[in-house]
Formats: sequence, C-alpha cells, structure tokens
Amino acid sequence: MGKIEDILRRVENNEATDEEMTMAEEHLRGFEQRLSSQVDAWEASEASASSPQRVRMGWMQHAAAAAAILLLLFSIALWQEHSDTPSETAMAQKDTFDNPEEAAAEAETALLKFSEAINKATCYNTK
Repeated sequence: MGKIEDILRRVENNEATDEEMTMAEEHLRGFEQRLSSQVDAWEASEASASSPQRVRMGWMQHAAAAAAILLLLFSIALWQEHSDTPSETAMAQKDTFDNPEEAAAEAETALLKFSEAINKATCYNTK
C-alpha cells in the first residue's frame, strides 16, 4: 500500500511518470468499482428490509403526530376556558415593544428558532 501512496503523492505534485499515472488511474478505477459495489450492496440490503416494519413505523409516526395535535388543541381550549377575565387575555396579547425595529428583530429571531426546530424534525422523520 505504501508504493501506491507514494505514486499518488507524486501524481498530486505533478512529478509522476506516464507509467505511474497509468498505475494511479488503475488504482482509482478499482477503488471506484469497490466503492460502487459496496453502495449497491447497502442499497440491496436496505431494499430487502421488511416493508411491514416501515409501514408500521409510518403509521406510528402519524398516530404520534395526531396525538400531539389533539393534546395541543385540548391544552389551548383548557387555557381559554380557565382564563379569568377578557382583560387578562388582552393584556397578554399586547405588544411588548415600543420600537418597531426591535419588534421586527425579535420576531425574526423567534421565526429562525422555529424554522430550525421544524427543519430538525423534518430531517429526523426522513431518515
């Protein structure tokens, strides 16, 4: 393996002879073929994985999402039912910024955090 590493180093530095260039090309083609066959093997093993398990996991993810939505709706309804006076709700909805630039910056920060959380959840579900 040391010989091919020396040849590849000479190729990288543009010091290789034509024969060494040919040897390096052959080595890299062989490496590419081995890598391609390994990727094909991984894809075949993934394709042969049991599809009922995937269906079950998909169903479980949908069920968990539906449960989370129902819990959120129930929590909102319960919170609105137990709020003491309408003036408290109005106070909670009042803007806390007098400066529109500060409000816009805070809103942008909140939206970026929300977007990152959604992207993480989406990436997790696609794996």
